[in-house]
Amino acid sequence: MLEARLAIDGGVGSMGEPLGVAPLLVEAYVGLGRLVDAADVARQFAEETQQPAKPATNALIARCRALAGADDSVAVAEFEAALAAHAQSADVTEATYTRLLYGARLRRSGQRVIAREHLRAAMDASIAMGLTAWAKRAADELAATGATARPRRQLDGEPLTSQETRVALLVAEGHSNREVAAALYLSPKTVEHHLASVFRKRGFRSRTELAKAFAQHPTAQQT
Repeated sequence: MLEARLAIDGGVGSMGEPLGVAPLLVEAYVGLGRLVDAADVARQFAEETQQPAKPATNALIARCRALAGADDSVAVAEFEAALAAHAQSADVTEATYTRLLYGARLRRSGQRVIAREHLRAAMDASIAMGLTAWAKRAADELAATGATARPRRQLDGEPLTSQETRVALLVAEGHSNREVAAALYLSPKTVEHHLASVFRKRGFRSRTELAKAFAQHPTAQQT
């Protein structure tokens, strides 16, 4: 579906940004072992982004390069650049995910001690924001390093599904339901359904409360 977007509209993002699907597409390619394709999309993303760009965008560009990098030292440098850019942005959720991906890469390259620092920070931040899928993934990666995953606090209430998490993240960034629907290839009514479920599970009464809840945890930006 993401590849189809490249042919349809060049893969623009929900706000019209050039090749906005790149972060998702690069990660998908890496997961499939298509590293050449991942590197190509990462390169195009950087080339098509007009500079100077917002720190949040530069963080995603660096993250894409890190994911697509075959050399571990290059990946580490790009992940560090991504975290530095995230630190200049208010986007705590993307910073948390970058830290999760960084920890996983460090773990696979045998750097378990450093990996644990990033994975534990990502797990704690994910739990604080109610991002169940990310918290579990971080905990699994931590366990793979030989560490015991003991979050500082447990998830409250019923966990969010992966689709509810995606909807919540985009709404927290200020996107309208129609923009979220376009970004996730859903109908506006389906987005409304998922958002209502997020509100019910987390006790939110407004989009403002949701956004504040996702922005109040500083762990993801610690170094």
